[in-house]
Amino acid sequence: MFKYFIPLLISLICCANSVVAISKPSPELVRELINQEFSQSLMFFKPYDLPVEFERTHKSMISKLDIWVKLGLVSQTKSRFLAEKMMYGSIREVSVGGYKYTLNLDSPWVSDKGIFYGKPRVMDIFEISPPSHVNSDYFCEVYISWYATDIPDWVSKIDLSERKHRQIKRASESKARPFEKRLYLIFRDKEWMLWNEKGKQSLF
Repeated sequence: MFKYFIPLLISLICCANSVVAISKPSPELVRELINQEFSQSLMFFKPYDLPVEFERTHKSMISKLDIWVKLGLVSQTKSRFLAEKMMYGSIREVSVGGYKYTLNLDSPWVSDKGIFYGKPRVMDIFEISPPSHVNSDYFCEVYISWYATDIPDWVSKIDLSERKHRQIKRASESKARPFEKRLYLIFRDKEWMLWNEKGKQSLF
């Protein structure tokens, strides 16, 4: 009887050590991991699918883009392009004068991804689940809130009530009304990290 007890005891001790070793991450570690992961996930916006061209007679669109030009975030240049016009009873392509709009890459707020309007930062950590053993890995789910920081001054100079700007408005209000999100961590190489094997997790 005793000879069977020793291997069983060793097995139980090993299992217990394994459980102890895979403890759930602390709130401080979760905050650090998420802030590190998303600190470079800058938030960008494009007012339109730029580059785009409009005829000079298209006053409404030119007026909508003027604000972005005045803010120095979009560039406007004169252009000529072919447009379809009804002439002599049929549709013909004719050369028309207009404006071409592109992102102003000389602005510090602009990149080829769009116009920067903030970056995410963890506010609160509501819940950290106990580690779950799935196949050969350990996972845990974290439930957090986050807000947008480093919001540039130009945000206060546009009409945030416009439907097109709702994502910017939501970010500008996020310190008072933070976003909430559930994310997954994986324990690998003796440390916790964001689980991105199925594609990078998003905060949205």
